[in-house]
Amino acid sequence: MKPLSIQSRLVLLLNLLVIAVLSLTGYISYQQSLHEIDEVFDAQLAQSARLTAGVLKANPTLLQQETPVLIPVAHLDELVKGQAELSERFLTGYKYESNIAIQIWRDEQQLILHTANLQQPMRPVRKTGFSEYHTENGDLWINFTLRLDELGVQIVSSQREAVREELSYSIALTQIRPVLFLILPLSLLTLYLVRRGLKPLKQLQQQLTHTKPEQLKPIVSPMPAELTQVVTAINQLLAAIEQHMQHEKRFIADASHELRTPLSIISLYAQNLAQTALNAEQDAAVTAIKQGSERMSHLTNQLLALARLEHPKLALRPQPLADLLETSLHQVAPALLQKVIWQLDDLAACRAAGYQVQVDTTLLQVALRNLFENAAKYAPADTEVVLRLEPGLNNKIVLTIQNQCLVAVDNDVLGQRFYRAPGHQDLTGSGLGLSIVKRITELHHLGFNCAFSGHTFRAQIIITLANNQS
Repeated sequence: MKPLSIQSRLVLLLNLLVIAVLSLTGYISYQQSLHEIDEVFDAQLAQSARLTAGVLKANPTLLQQETPVLIPVAHLDELVKGQAELSERFLTGYKYESNIAIQIWRDEQQLILHTANLQQPMRPVRKTGFSEYHTENGDLWINFTLRLDELGVQIVSSQREAVREELSYSIALTQIRPVLFLILPLSLLTLYLVRRGLKPLKQLQQQLTHTKPEQLKPIVSPMPAELTQVVTAINQLLAAIEQHMQHEKRFIADASHELRTPLSIISLYAQNLAQTALNAEQDAAVTAIKQGSERMSHLTNQLLALARLEHPKLALRPQPLADLLETSLHQVAPALLQKVIWQLDDLAACRAAGYQVQVDTTLLQVALRNLFENAAKYAPADTEVVLRLEPGLNNKIVLTIQNQCLVAVDNDVLGQRFYRAPGHQDLTGSGLGLSIVKRITELHHLGFNCAFSGHTFRAQIIITLANNQS
């Protein structure tokens, strides 16, 4: 599973924090609202009981009723559905009327007055105060009992608990609802702020992305304090890598120069020995010395070429493309020229068209010579090596060198330094030719690609023509 980016983590964690804070705020608000509403309604129940007591004392004839007096209560729940909250107070009643009840008992035995919303009587407790009562259908009622011993009655003022919870929930939701609607804008704002806050990190990433191995420049842009140490560590690492690469280049160049002289001497003595009378064993040894020295000389020259290509100064000048191709082809070893059949029909057409290119003549000749040598070296004997020149888009020409190749080549690693296919280990070479071509084309900003497909190897260089030729 791919790990989340720092930006995604921050946005996710901040959103979770906002949701957690809202949830905690809602819970605390709900509990506080419930507590405050309990106090208000408890005071209302006590006041209702005392008001009823005042009415009884002023009209004691109510206590002489033999049958319970029923006080009707309007059930307005269905009528107020869909009404705005402010309009509810202007109805001929209120929807919570059915959730408030009054009872008057004589000697805790006889019910003499009650509201019509009670499905069953709730007998009072023996002392004045608050109590809870569960009806048969599971409703919880909060009761306040007021004893009037001088009248021998108990007044019970009751309220359904569900009303308190509903009001508490409504008050808490009213406080949280605006914030709930702001969750999406808050998330977008969080994303924007996180992106803005991580902008220096993005800038650092872009600078590192554009840092090339041949140009390991230190990062000098101002950074926040949190990234200063990171930038310092990166600059130290870049400096160490640059120093190491310079040492490596110097070593390769020095070693190549130092090896060329002894290798030339070995090759010369091997040639001299080959001209003397030798037995079969001695002749095989001399042949092995000659092949080994030639391979080492080739490797030395290739390494020296790579070292020179690290920081070259290009000498660009107009040059006929046909001359470049012919000169590069003549630099190929005669044995390789004679090994294969060269199909160079497009070369004459190129000369006739007078194509000119603006290149460093020496470097491009090195690249073309490597391509010609590779084609002849890895192609089976007496097979064709085809040179093709085709006009491309935007004043470009596509140069293709194609040859047969019986050994399969891995395209994924083709062009890497020192890569040689397993079936080519017996041939003279170092595996640096294509990497040199790739480097030279990069320096000239030319397109280059190579691939093996169906026993055919094809290398292409896309060259921009000079003087707006097409």
